Amino acid sequence: MAMRSSGGSGVLIALIIFIFLTVGSATAAILLYGQKTSANEELSREKAVRTELMRESERESVATLLQEANRQRQSLVGYMVARSNGYREFVAGMANADEESTRDRFRITGQASVAEAFGRMMQENEVLKTQANESAARVQALESELATRTQDFRDLQTTSNDRVASVQASISEYADAAQSYRADIDKTRNEYRRTLDEKTTSHRNEVADLQDEIDDLNGNQTVLAGRLNELRKVVESIRVRPKNPAELVDGRVVDVLGSSGQVFIDLGRNDRIRPGMTFRVYDNANQIQIDPTTGEYARGKASLQVIKVADSTATARVTDGASSRPVVRGDVIANAVFNPEHRFKFLVFGQFDVDGNGSSSMNEANYIKSRIIEWGGEVVEGNQLTGDLDFLVLGEVPDFVSTELIPADASPAEIDAILKRQEAYDRYDELFQQAINAQIPVLNWNRFRLLTGDGDA
Repeated sequence: MAMRSSGGSGVLIALIIFIFLTVGSATAAILLYGQKTSANEELSREKAVRTELMRESERESVATLLQEANRQRQSLVGYMVARSNGYREFVAGMANADEESTRDRFRITGQASVAEAFGRMMQENEVLKTQANESAARVQALESELATRTQDFRDLQTTSNDRVASVQASISEYADAAQSYRADIDKTRNEYRRTLDEKTTSHRNEVADLQDEIDDLNGNQTVLAGRLNELRKVVESIRVRPKNPAELVDGRVVDVLGSSGQVFIDLGRNDRIRPGMTFRVYDNANQIQIDPTTGEYARGKASLQVIKVADSTATARVTDGASSRPVVRGDVIANAVFNPEHRFKFLVFGQFDVDGNGSSSMNEANYIKSRIIEWGGEVVEGNQLTGDLDFLVLGEVPDFVSTELIPADASPAEIDAILKRQEAYDRYDELFQQAINAQIPVLNWNRFRLLTGDGDA
């Protein structure tokens, strides 16, 4: 009985120990598991922090920095902070400077870096240094030139002082000479005034004598002018004056050759008719008049041009005619230049525009002279009206030019040209007035054509 009780107690104790061990193991396992979980969570947090601080690709760089930090006996973060602050202080002068403040301080714009800005600054500095060296060299050259000029000025001043002294020495001599000369001038002036008074008195007496002589001559001239007018009246009373040559009828149309446009006239070789001569055709002699409304001669009904000449007749073709007013037998013909019994005299003056191109010239005046000579007229040379002149043929009216408008800087050639133009205008107007006063017919180119039948009017 006792043996059984002892054996059962041992088992019970062993069982209790086993239970305690099991519970202890379980408790230990639970504690260890909890610690493992906490360690894993801490490890995960550390990995996350490490990832934020350093990437896998940055391990080598961080290792290098860590070695440098160890050599400086600093932590990695402390080393990097110290290094960053050092760079900031080196670049910007402040340990707490950032990029924005650094750009503002150095006025860096765009994406340029401090190194690029510094490089440009160095280049600009080199340029400025070069300019400064050039300016310094220029200043040195100017200083050298200034020194030379200063020395030249001193030399000139010395020379000038010498000359001034010499001139001042001569002034006294000139002053004495001037005083003597002034005395001579006063003496000469007094003599001149005395002589002038004598000459003035003599001149006045001479002028008075001449005026008396002029008065006598004027009285004689008045008497002679009266006698001249009386003699002119006597001459006019006994002088036989022909009709106005412009109104003289030269011939007549004696026959019309049907519708051929040709006619016969009663003038021929015996009357000095030549081929090419032209005439104006009128119904009668009364039509050869000046139109009071236009001042032009009547143009007539047609023109004739001689094409064939016989002894006493000539054949002419009709030009410038109108079917409403045909040339008929009995019509009169006239040419101011031609006259079978009289050789008309013409004075041609000025420049003409015969071809109607708007430009007048002396060559065209020569053309009119040649036509007058061809038709039996006589051209008077010069520019003076003669007592036996029959017609005055004037060209284009010259432009009026006033000598008061001659520029002050005009050359002699320009002044001469202006004076010639004024002289031409004055002579033109003078001839026109003289012809009107002498009752000499005045023709321009258009009137000349109308009276001669020379071309279309």
